[in-house]
Amino acid sequence: MITMNTHIQCLPFRFPKQQEIVTPTMHRDERSHRRITFHFFSPILLLTFFVFSLSSAQYSLNVEQRGGAKHAGENNLFRVQLVKSGTIIGTIERSIPFDVPFPTTYVHHTTGIVVLSYVVDGFVEVYNSEGKKVWEQNFFKEMGPNYERTITVALGQSSIVFLTSDVTQPKAIVRKYSVDGAKQWETTLPFAMGYEVVMSEDEQTIAAGSYIFQDGLVYQSASIISNNGTLTGDVNILFRKAAFTDDNKYIAFTSGKEIAIVSVEKSSEMYHAGKITDGIITDLLWNGLHLIIQESALVTTPEGMFVYRDPLFIEYTRDLHEVRREAANNITFKTSSLRNTNFGIEFSAAGTTRKLFRDE
Repeated sequence: MITMNTHIQCLPFRFPKQQEIVTPTMHRDERSHRRITFHFFSPILLLTFFVFSLSSAQYSLNVEQRGGAKHAGENNLFRVQLVKSGTIIGTIERSIPFDVPFPTTYVHHTTGIVVLSYVVDGFVEVYNSEGKKVWEQNFFKEMGPNYERTITVALGQSSIVFLTSDVTQPKAIVRKYSVDGAKQWETTLPFAMGYEVVMSEDEQTIAAGSYIFQDGLVYQSASIISNNGTLTGDVNILFRKAAFTDDNKYIAFTSGKEIAIVSVEKSSEMYHAGKITDGIITDLLWNGLHLIIQESALVTTPEGMFVYRDPLFIEYTRDLHEVRREAANNITFKTSSLRNTNFGIEFSAAGTTRKLFRDE
């Protein structure tokens, strides 16, 4: 059982396809989806002290995880600080049992809405821009804890989308709620296990991934869903990341190995390409109608941890013709960010920031 202590300061299917899935753990926000896990958790958490920060625009999160608990009755500490313009306005603390993963955090950087997702226990908590909990929802209330389960979240200004699945259920489910907790609709996906979910800036289009293992193969789908919950099409890719163009007319999907450009109006794939290095695709960003793809080498440290190294950035036209590329060698990192700024495209990792394509 999780102990809670909240402090507020001031306050159609495609043919099967074999796919190798390599997904080291990251953290996410509501736009760039920084946390990607395959959701098959080890029951024992052997974690040491870890602090990270998610930041952008007005609201951000400071997340602290203190691990080390190894036995029944021992707990780990989880603390989230909601930050507005550099000032901490709310703190949420949780005592997490030794065999339960830390919750996943999501924040909308403009509205300050925060979601904590407790995957194993099957519920989410939603907080307002003052750090006060306004509602919660348990999607698996009658089932109890399960490590083979997913809950992923897409946050908009006025609505929240949840993609949930459990190995004991036949189909993954997408549910849309208003930010104040009113359920709008739910719909099922083609396959049993959910993966990632994204929502357009205008909140009119949702894309959600589902998959299933069968006979040594991965059956997969990226489903396009309209604002009323209708499935309008699907694409044969298990996407790790996705991004809408500024006009919300196109979606770029990336797996570790592939890129797919999808027309929202037609709900179908327009262009497709594979990676160009021996690494994996780790990030993407639209720059107008050009797409920036980040590919990174995946290496193992002497301690046995996965990290990324030597990212390569490739700029494509919308129809995936390469325009130019730029390498950032001798950089090793666990997480990174790729974003548009007033000064151009910036890549941040391992405490450094680099401007890309600045000579052209």
